Amino acid sequence: MDIEDLSDAERALWDAFPNAGKVDLTGTGEAVRGEVVSALLLGARPADAGQVPAVRLTGARITGVLDLSFAEVRYAVLMRDCVFDEPPALYATRIRQFSLTGSRLPGLFASDSQVDGLLWLRNCRLDGPLQLVGTRIDGTLSLRAARLADVEAYALTVARNIDAADAEVTGEVMLQGAHVGGTCVLDGARLSNPGAVALDAEGIELPSGLHARGLTADGEVRLPDARIGRRLVLTGARLSNPGGTALDADRARIDGAAVLDGGFRAEGKVGMRSAAIGGTLLLSGAELDAPGGTALNARLITVGSSLRAANGFRTRGRVCLDSATVQGTADFAGAHLSDPGGEALGLCRAEVTGGLAGEGLRTEGEIRLIDSVFGASVELDGAQLSNPGGRSLIGYGLTISGVLNCRAGFTATGRMSLAGARVGELGFDDATISGYDDLALGLRRVRADMLWFSRCTLTEGTIDLRHARIEILRDDPARWPARPQLDGFVYQAIDKPGPLAARLAWLDAADGYHPQPYEQLAAVFQGMGRDAEARTVRLAKQRRRRRTLPPLARAWGVAQDWTVGYGYRPLPAGILLAALLAVGTVLFAAHHPVPLKKDEAPAFNPFLYTLDLLLPIISFGQEPAFNPRGPYQWLAAALIASGWILATTIAAGITRVLSRQ
Repeated sequence: MDIEDLSDAERALWDAFPNAGKVDLTGTGEAVRGEVVSALLLGARPADAGQVPAVRLTGARITGVLDLSFAEVRYAVLMRDCVFDEPPALYATRIRQFSLTGSRLPGLFASDSQVDGLLWLRNCRLDGPLQLVGTRIDGTLSLRAARLADVEAYALTVARNIDAADAEVTGEVMLQGAHVGGTCVLDGARLSNPGAVALDAEGIELPSGLHARGLTADGEVRLPDARIGRRLVLTGARLSNPGGTALDADRARIDGAAVLDGGFRAEGKVGMRSAAIGGTLLLSGAELDAPGGTALNARLITVGSSLRAANGFRTRGRVCLDSATVQGTADFAGAHLSDPGGEALGLCRAEVTGGLAGEGLRTEGEIRLIDSVFGASVELDGAQLSNPGGRSLIGYGLTISGVLNCRAGFTATGRMSLAGARVGELGFDDATISGYDDLALGLRRVRADMLWFSRCTLTEGTIDLRHARIEILRDDPARWPARPQLDGFVYQAIDKPGPLAARLAWLDAADGYHPQPYEQLAAVFQGMGRDAEARTVRLAKQRRRRRTLPPLARAWGVAQDWTVGYGYRPLPAGILLAALLAVGTVLFAAHHPVPLKKDEAPAFNPFLYTLDLLLPIISFGQEPAFNPRGPYQWLAAALIASGWILATTIAAGITRVLSRQ
């Protein structure tokens, strides 16, 4: 390059270069040709002895192309507040340090290049693409407060940090497969690519974490298969891609916590399917909005600590945590999950080593806990579940090591179905449950140590306890709904049995006649040493059974009931037998029957004769030896018939009692 062709501004830069002197052209409007800067950096101006050259230029207009492609540049480039007419070209360039702080460029092409130190684009404005594909930066890449168009930086390697706090990008940011040795900071950044991908960081490696507090993204943010050390922080971020995916973090691996709290907002699906989070998944205070779709898809997610989605966590759309593994508590206390007519919360086949905290939870739509396992209690005190005409909670095969508490003002509009669940204790005190199709609370085949049901109100349906097994039943028999289904219901003890009449009314109100509920209650009373109550319950069972019999059998049952109380009350039969014996003795003593064979007949004894008539099996030799006449013949026949009836009913009752013993 001919030095005589340099302008004054270029000559000043030429002279300052050898000892890294500063040239400030701010406000002068003077231009510097890009080829002059390129020539200096490529060795056109020799270095002075003992000096380290550098381009240090401020406020200049750069005309032409600053082209360092395929070159190895040993000097730093520090250009501040400059305006470029053409995009700098640094294809496959190796350079020590490159800073364009506050400058404005139509673009920057630096793919496959290597920066030994810093690449500094703070406060820059790029009206065209920033290309860093395959570039290696051994220091920090700073884009803080920059205004950028498309960013193409897939396969980028940054040894230290990426700082893009408060940056603004119009177009797509492509960071697929990038590796950052330190932290990637996007705090306050604004990404805009509506209806498309705003940030694509598939497979990115960030050993020191991703911080994006207050990030705003209009378009999809993609982090599938990302490897993030320490923490993913999206506190207060606002991601918008209505009708699509707002955040895709499927299969991501996060060593520490994933923090999506403090006003985090997402319009569109948040995907964390098969993600692995070493610490806590924090969603408290977040709002996920995908009405009619899936607000959170975290199926097969693994959380190394707790899942916290409490304190104002709100969703519109399905929340799917099916087959999740949580090494701690799943906390939804005070959350509001809404998917009317759909699935507000899916937590099927999940394994949670702690419990489920749901105090004050509000849902519109189903909660599904099918075949899930909780290592502690499920607390739903004060929760409000709503799915009118459907199921509010489904827990088929649910296992809870602690307590399932649905108390303290708990309400469910929609059937609760817990068939086959295994629970430490079931609590429904002060709960109100409204079902459909005559069933509100399904506890069929449930196993629990205790059932609390003393102040539960069931509306528009009853309770199904068929084949359930409870150790201790604590209830109020007067508060049970009509037509409870109790066949096969087994319990070992009743904490407060209450009045016997109320217990019998409870069984009598059951759906249809089944002998087992009566025998179960009688066995419990007998185990408590209350034999009289046990006999009364068994008598009530026979009377209830009688209502199901045909007329003739029903009449025979009335006879057994009236005479011996089906064997559980033999005293009336004994009194009647004694009365008949006395009447017969008196009447036959006054009117002896005629002997059949006068010479062979024994001496007449009216007491033994009457006893012979009443007892059909035992004979004292009186009845076959004498033949009454007239009305006494009818009296004898009546005594014989009464004896058969009384003897048969007494024998049946004795047999029934002995079989119970």
